Amino acid sequence: MIATKLYVRAFKSIYEMEIPFDGRMNVIIGANESGKTNILRALHSFLPEVPFDTSLTCQYSNHYYMGKCPEVTLEFSGLTKENRNQLLQISEVFKDIESFQVRRDGPSLKDYHLLIGDSEVDNIDVRNFIKLLPKVLYFSDISLLKNRVDYESLVSNHPEYNTERNLLKIGAIEDYEIIFEDSTRGRRAMDEASRIITEQIRRAWSQEPSIEIKLSVNGSTLYIDFSDDTTVFDTPESRSLGFRWYLSFYVNFVAQTFEARANEYIFLVDEPGIHLHPGGQKDLVNVLEDLSLKNQLIYTTHSPFMINKQNPERVFLAVKDKNGTRVDTKAYRDNWKTLRKEIDILPGDLFFFTAPTVNNDSADKKRAGLLHKLK
Repeated sequence: MIATKLYVRAFKSIYEMEIPFDGRMNVIIGANESGKTNILRALHSFLPEVPFDTSLTCQYSNHYYMGKCPEVTLEFSGLTKENRNQLLQISEVFKDIESFQVRRDGPSLKDYHLLIGDSEVDNIDVRNFIKLLPKVLYFSDISLLKNRVDYESLVSNHPEYNTERNLLKIGAIEDYEIIFEDSTRGRRAMDEASRIITEQIRRAWSQEPSIEIKLSVNGSTLYIDFSDDTTVFDTPESRSLGFRWYLSFYVNFVAQTFEARANEYIFLVDEPGIHLHPGGQKDLVNVLEDLSLKNQLIYTTHSPFMINKQNPERVFLAVKDKNGTRVDTKAYRDNWKTLRKEIDILPGDLFFFTAPTVNNDSADKKRAGLLHKLK
């Protein structure tokens, strides 16, 4: 099951908006303050545990003057056999349908409405119904990988140490006690985890193909170090912010999808790659493409390097004017003219460092020939 359409009314800077979603990757690009993040927040607010009240209502909408909450509606389609069997336990209306909509317009479970066509379905178990929909997971502030972490912090389940826990998860370490053992088994487990993590990172980060991750334990503390062809082992905090962010994002994202079933999640990512240079951003787009093979992905950006131009239909341009935030679903027309105008990029800005089409030797020979003729 995937989300195929989002409809928003009176949410923050959004007066009214409809976006058709691709089943894999969706990119919302726009200038700062264009309302990109509000689109993600509207999607995130679909979750029952996320606050949803009049503080989110668009202040220049009728809803605001009437004291009403916003409205967020998601359309779902692509039901698998498993999806349909689970939904049939909620209601027989799911027997033959290909799509349905769910609207939230208030803070409680009774403010969720199941819509099939133009009709609302009554008397459903909303709590269990919501659990059957794809889970919306919002990546905003990612905890950056630390130099070290102690055993008590790892087992505490405190969110501050999620990145370190997920790093170990990628290295196939679920039982932390093993790597803290002063034994051959503990050292072998740690070496194997280091090897697996290194392979994963090298696959995703082409900027440094020689990158190596080394885990080591001293007493009750786990140390995390990196090296490449130019350095001996060093700490994560000594690396660039761009690399550290990239690695932390990758670790958290991959660990989250390890055991997930296809289309179990809708991932929302706000401004990924903001600390990366263009080459790193292109690497990140490739990673996101791979991750979207299994789960639907929606992210915001203001960088043209974060767009896969081979799939222009996945790109939505966020624009804010006197009527609030809206989206242009065909920002690619006229060679991306509309997009370039909105994010204030000229062709010369992107091609300033383009290599000359004629090498220097050829150019010198042509100039010499021309001078000879002039003589």
